[in-house]
This record gives sequence, structure tokens and C-alpha cells, in this order.
Amino acid sequence: MYVHIGGEVVLLIPDIVGIFDARMIAGSPDNERFIERAKAQGRMRVEVPPQDRKAVVVTTEGVYESAISPVTLVRRVTNAGVELGRPEA
Repeated sequence: MYVHIGGEVVLLIPDIVGIFDARMIAGSPDNERFIERAKAQGRMRVEVPPQDRKAVVVTTEGVYESAISPVTLVRRVTNAGVELGRPEA
């Protein structure tokens, strides 16, 4: 199953490691360092303007920023019948 995270980006649900609130990332030096490292290593796949950024989605392939709220993204995954961190049956 796939989940649409905004724009033209669709991710394979089993590849998602976590969906995080962007406000929590901005408030933590460790999380900000993680994002900067992802950018430096070329793992930042999609960036959203700071004023639009609501969620950060970490996958096995990279890091994606989204203008969709993390609650909505988690609901989309849940509605697909797949739990994050669990392979599809």
C-alpha cells in the first residue's frame, strides 16, 4: 500500500520509519542536526518552505517534508490498514 504525503509524492507504507510533527523537529537541536545531516548526505528527498512545513516523514530511502499535518498522514496510513513499522501481510 501507498500513502500520499502531499504534492506529487507517494510513499510505500512499509518503507516509512516514522512520521513526525515538524514543530517538534524545530525545537530540538538533535532533530535539527538529523535534518541537516540528511541534507548534507543527499537523503533529503522533498523540502517544503518553512512556513508550510507540518510533518517530516522518515523512510528507509530518505527524509521528506510535508505540508500535510502528521495526524492526517498517520490517519491515511491507518485507513490503509497497515501499521507503521510492520510489513504488509
